Amino acid sequence: MDKYKNLVKKWEQILIKLERNNGTVQPINIGEKATIQEIQIKEKELGYNLPPSYKSIILNLSKSLSFYYSFSEGTLIPDEFSEIFSGEIYWDFSELQNLDGLAEDLVEDGEDYGKNLRGKLEFSHAGNGDIYAFDMLVEGEEKPVVYWDHEEDTVTYIADSFSEYLEKITELNCVGSEIWQIEYFLNKNGIDLTGLKAQNWKQWFDSFSETTLDDVRNKIDELITYIISRKKLDTDTLKSLSLFNKYDLFEKLLNYLHKCEEYIDKKVICEIIGEVLGTYAKTWVANLWEFNQDNQLDTRLRSFLSIKCLDPNIGLKLVFQYLEDHAKRKINGYDALSHLTSNKSSQIIVWMERHVSFPVTEGWSELFIESNPSWNDIKRWSELEERHQVTLIHALEGILNNNMNEPSKHAGFILPSKEEFLTFLHDLKTKQLLRTRIQILNDLIENVDRFYNA
Repeated sequence: MDKYKNLVKKWEQILIKLERNNGTVQPINIGEKATIQEIQIKEKELGYNLPPSYKSIILNLSKSLSFYYSFSEGTLIPDEFSEIFSGEIYWDFSELQNLDGLAEDLVEDGEDYGKNLRGKLEFSHAGNGDIYAFDMLVEGEEKPVVYWDHEEDTVTYIADSFSEYLEKITELNCVGSEIWQIEYFLNKNGIDLTGLKAQNWKQWFDSFSETTLDDVRNKIDELITYIISRKKLDTDTLKSLSLFNKYDLFEKLLNYLHKCEEYIDKKVICEIIGEVLGTYAKTWVANLWEFNQDNQLDTRLRSFLSIKCLDPNIGLKLVFQYLEDHAKRKINGYDALSHLTSNKSSQIIVWMERHVSFPVTEGWSELFIESNPSWNDIKRWSELEERHQVTLIHALEGILNNNMNEPSKHAGFILPSKEEFLTFLHDLKTKQLLRTRIQILNDLIENVDRFYNA
């Protein structure tokens, strides 16, 4: 039928647009059409008559269909749609499921979790495990499409029928199936194509194109937005940022820092300040400590900025003192890692010697790797207490498991000859009593060549 062919044509156009803008695309996969006999058998198995619009589609288009896309990291999606990252359509006749049985299975300890699955017929699912279903308890032949949230055991109304769902979601360019992606366009009656959000989304989608660094490198606001959207800095973006007047760049970054709500966005902005402006921002960073403004900026970001922007000794000392003052009994390894990671310094290795504690795999061994230990540091730690030796063992294990071509470069230290390193590992093994640690060292010895691959 023409209306189904038109749907497929629209889907193809959506995927073509994504491909042209470097999105990730999984092409449309259309299965065979259903037969009347297959439908009759399935209805008997399920105990329900299938909704007419669903039967029409699987008879005239396909009993299974799927496609998927996700936007490229260079696509600047508007802030008002910040949770949208992908789009898809999926159904499979063979996976139709009467959810009454599942609802009963989920009843535990007197709690009625899963109660909202009763009377529902699953026809698809979202990537996070939530369910798209027909509400079979509604009167009439046609059944509405609803969405079941598996965490909240709640049901959201999506559309009056399967055909309406496909038409409306297609009009929204098949926006992703998870509830947080489609909720922008929902009201109590389901998907609303008349609202301002839907109009804004369709208008943006029709005109969007992937943004490249060349498009924004000379425009300070657009460049900052571009970097924040990609959630990372690289050599090229750092070089472009360094060409702007430092005063102008700093003022812009502070403005963005106050506007952004997500930690990851604030982190990117602080990375720009630390990597590009450095000591230029030291007065502002010092004030974050002087006035004890813990609530102004996440303390992890304050620590990063202090190490990057203040005099090296001053910045690290402030961070060390903060970690020590806020520890109830001993410093948590994850806390230490979150405040000191990516700040390679031998001073951190020295500080860790006093504070490292079990379990060392919870942050400490990773911080040891990140802190650029020298070969002398490694030898020294092998002669210290058990907590230091175990930290070292797990750090070496972590380096090996990174599957780097040159693990030693990743760790930041220069290894001695293979013979000396093997002797070191064997000596360290003789000091261990626990089988798990001995096994790790055996693995390191067996795979020692991987530390020396060119």
